[in-house]
Amino acid sequence: MSRLCLIIPFLLLCNGVAEAHLLKLFAYVEGDRIHGSAYFAGGAGVADALVTISDADNQTVAELRTDPRGTFSYPVTSAGEYRLRVNTGEGHQAEWQIHSSEFAPAPVSSVTPPAATDHSPAPQSGSVTPPDTQLARLIEQAVARQIGPLREQLQRSDDRARLSDILGGIGFIFGLAGVALWWRARRGAPDR
Repeated sequence: MSRLCLIIPFLLLCNGVAEAHLLKLFAYVEGDRIHGSAYFAGGAGVADALVTISDADNQTVAELRTDPRGTFSYPVTSAGEYRLRVNTGEGHQAEWQIHSSEFAPAPVSSVTPPAATDHSPAPQSGSVTPPDTQLARLIEQAVARQIGPLREQLQRSDDRARLSDILGGIGFIFGLAGVALWWRARRGAPDR
């Protein structure tokens, strides 16, 4: 029993150390830029980590470094499939996939102005109305700007939930061990 008391705290300490070095990567698209962050599970951002961006053919598109908060941003030239890898140089790596569906549709280059009719209101001086496709693109960029950080917080919350799942699993094992010890002690007890 005394050995069990020594082993259990040691295993709990090992679990905490392993979780502190679990590297995570999150990225999202905002307009024609990929934004992302590298962090350790539990919260701390990873500064000066190497981020490699590869295209669908596994060709390296760019290599950049995270800032002191662990974030990065990269302008892409075209929508497509991208794979991001972060490497801290200490053996910790993580990956993230950007799908082409995350990019807003390309704007239409030529827009035909509507034909002028007698019933259409005269344009006011100084006001510019963007075409529908340009307006849709602006709205998608604004939504991505608001949703991206929320998705990142949700991803980080999921990581914390996994830590709680691990701790819950350890508690479950202790519970089963307690039942087994109770059962063993009951079998060995003399009948009354």
